[in-house]
Amino acid sequence: MALLKLSRLLTPGRVLIAPGVGDREGLFGAFAHLFEREGAIASAEDVVARLAQREEILSTGIGGGVAVPHAQLEGVGRLLVAASTHPAGLAYPSLDGKPVRLAFCLLGDVDTAPDHLAGLARIARLARRAGDLGPLIHAATAQEFLAVLAHLEVAGLEGEE
Repeated sequence: MALLKLSRLLTPGRVLIAPGVGDREGLFGAFAHLFEREGAIASAEDVVARLAQREEILSTGIGGGVAVPHAQLEGVGRLLVAASTHPAGLAYPSLDGKPVRLAFCLLGDVDTAPDHLAGLARIARLARRAGDLGPLIHAATAQEFLAVLAHLEVAGLEGEE
């Protein structure tokens, strides 16, 4: 089975470059409204509530400046992924206490649980390479972000298949 590629799941419209949100809740709203605008979900408010509910269990600020807010919603039908960059740092509780500079939001369905878990694992592997994430964090455009991400996935993670 081929390894899930984040760069293939993202589109330029799902990459928020320095979106100007001030905190975790603002980020959840930005991601939720993005998915709602493209018609992938019915209710941004429901997504924000589900992401916040997940955070009550344990912060999804996984360390190294990376956060992975995620939730499962009935009826999504497939794994949805969005990303955001925060070069100045975002107030977001994290396991290492450092501000978040890169976030990936995953929304899945009960029927897409294996893809959801594969996406989380892929991001965790990427986060372990924190020294390589600067070009992603400082990408000027969504297209540049996607090109850098594709390069990182090919250059550093192919051996994990």
